[in-house]
Amino acid sequence: MKKTLSYVTAYLMWILTMALGVWLMLISRSAFLGALALYAGDSVQRAWQARFFEKAFAIAIGLLWLAAMLFVEEYFRMGVQQHSLLGRFAKVAGPEFLAVFVADAFLLWLQRGSESWLRWLTLGGELVLGTALVWLARSAKTPRSGKTVADKTV
Repeated sequence: MKKTLSYVTAYLMWILTMALGVWLMLISRSAFLGALALYAGDSVQRAWQARFFEKAFAIAIGLLWLAAMLFVEEYFRMGVQQHSLLGRFAKVAGPEFLAVFVADAFLLWLQRGSESWLRWLTLGGELVLGTALVWLARSAKTPRSGKTVADKTV
């Protein structure tokens, strides 16, 4: 029963990282389109090039997301077997949150800032969550004694 619950937890974490990846794709695509709009300007030829780049970007990031999610599913299942699921989740979700933060901050810069406090709160949340998860992933590594942080007694 405990092993089944661990696998359910792993798949819930996998679904969460998949959703975070979709969020990253949407925000990065919006930021990329904003940058392409600046590139294209009033030129018709550059507008056609921008359309091509946008389509190529969407296909490339979609394939990258698919490959990453297949890898992450196996990575989380191995984490259940090795009792390191939380550390593995932090290793995946932390950089994902930081990538979302970078794409969102770039999009905010392209839009010349925002008056909305909610937008700034979202950016802060992405940065704090990403940093905390990266820190958790680094602290969950095995120390020289051979025990994980969870095995240490206080």
